[in-house]
Amino acid sequence: MFKQSFTDLTKLPKDKVRLWLQSIKSVICDADGVLWHLNEAIEGAVDTFNELGDSGRNTFIVTNNAAVPRTDFQKKATKFGMKIDEDRVLTSSYSCAHFLSAKKFQKKVFYMGEYGIQYELEHAGLSCFKVDEKLDKPMLEFVKDLKLDPDVGAVVVGRDECFNMAKVVRAGTYLQNHKVIFLGTCLDAAYPICENRVMVGAGAMLAALKTFTGRMPLVMGKPNPWMVDKLKQKSLIQPESTLMVGDTLQTDILFAKNCGFQSLFVGTGVNSRKDVAKIIDDNDPQEMDQVPDTYLPSFGHLLEFL
Repeated sequence: MFKQSFTDLTKLPKDKVRLWLQSIKSVICDADGVLWHLNEAIEGAVDTFNELGDSGRNTFIVTNNAAVPRTDFQKKATKFGMKIDEDRVLTSSYSCAHFLSAKKFQKKVFYMGEYGIQYELEHAGLSCFKVDEKLDKPMLEFVKDLKLDPDVGAVVVGRDECFNMAKVVRAGTYLQNHKVIFLGTCLDAAYPICENRVMVGAGAMLAALKTFTGRMPLVMGKPNPWMVDKLKQKSLIQPESTLMVGDTLQTDILFAKNCGFQSLFVGTGVNSRKDVAKIIDDNDPQEMDQVPDTYLPSFGHLLEFL
C-alpha cells in the first residue's frame, strides 16, 4: 500500500491508517532507538507494543545487539512493562548460533565479543572460547609465539569492549585457513549515545579483520533475512503481513526490504528524515532499498491509530 513511499502517517486520515493496520498481523521492533534509549523507555513505546500484542498481533524484538543474552533483553523489556516472552526476542548472536547449529557444526568457535555471544553459542550446544590478551611483546615475537587451537572451525566477531591488536592477530591468523567460517554479528559501525558522543560498533571491528585477512564475513544480523529464519520455520510470520519498525536505514529498513516486510521508520534513533530525503534526492539505485514505506516521529505515535 505504501511501498517505499516514505509516507508520513500523521498526515493521513486516521481511518486510512487504521485500514492499513488491519492487514498487519505481526510487528517486529528494533530495540534501542525504537523501544528504549539505553536504560530509559521511549515515551509511548511500552503502551504501543502491548496494545499491538493485546490486539492479537504477534510481536517481536529483533536487535543487532549481541552483547547480552536474549534472556537479559526479555528481562529489560519486562522491567519497562512490555509483555514479551524470551522466544520472541532475537539477537544477532542468536542468529550466529542458529546458523552454525543448522549447519550441524561440530568444531570449536573462537569469538571476539561480549557474553551474549558465548551464551547463545553454548545454549545451542556449541563449543566456544575467547582469549583476553594484550600485545605485551613486539608484534613479530607475538606472531611467532602464537599458539592456535587446531580444532577451531569458525570465528565469530561482535562488538568487543576489550578489542585490541592481539585479538586481531589471533582471529586473523585463524582466518588464514579458508576452511574456517568467518561470521560477524552486524555491520553497525557506531552507536550514538548523546550529542557528539558515539560508541564503536561491531562493524568497525569487522572492518579491521576484513582489511587484515582479505576475507568478507557472513554478517548474521540485520539486514540479513536469516535473523528471522526461525520465525518463518514456525510460521509465526508471513512477510506480506509483517511490519518492521526501525530507526536505522542501513539495517532495519533494508532488512524489511530484504525480507519482503512492510516498514515503519521512526525518528527517535540513529537516522533522521533528512537522511531519507537525501537518499531519495540522490536517487542512487544501491541505496533506494533503504527508503521506508512509512514514517512516524516515534513508535508511540502509532498508538492513536490502534
